[in-house]
Amino acid sequence: MKVYPFKIPKPENNALIYQEDIEVVFYDKLHQHNEIQISFIEKGNGTLLVGDSISNYTENDIFVIGSNLSHAFKSDKNTQEASKMLSVFFTENSFGDDFFKLNEFTELNNFFSKSLQGLRINTNKKEIINSFYQLKRASKLERFILFLEVLKQITNAESKSLSNFIYSKNYSDLEGKKCEMYLISQ
Repeated sequence: MKVYPFKIPKPENNALIYQEDIEVVFYDKLHQHNEIQISFIEKGNGTLLVGDSISNYTENDIFVIGSNLSHAFKSDKNTQEASKMLSVFFTENSFGDDFFKLNEFTELNNFFSKSLQGLRINTNKKEIINSFYQLKRASKLERFILFLEVLKQITNAESKSLSNFIYSKNYSDLEGKKCEMYLISQ
């Protein structure tokens, strides 16, 4: 199996995408996309495959999946209840090539470099979750301001890398098959 390239559905002229996934099974194909993904698991549990690592996810987990980092959320196969994940998607260039290069965003440099391996957020979760709930009902301008607040909260949080290595965009068929065999066996 190859890592599937995935295009995040994006309305024209929207730089920041907010998405709610309510499914018995999340999109569980190993895939990657250009956008950085910040996700809050509101409900559900299962297995998370990111890069070269496999871990579990459960309610109230918050993850950052870096640009072009392969990943799959595999819901627990023993449940029939819908899982729910709230996510925002963006790229380093979503707001212009130089936006995040401004001096005002210097403290985010660490966020962008750490996101390449993916992150599990361990602290500041209540604040981040509260911001995600506000994102749901916010206007586009409010959503952008809240998004910056989420970045700040994540930057100030303790986190753990999800993957041990930063991979290039392309996996070999053999590597993809190994990942697929693991996912099928779960």
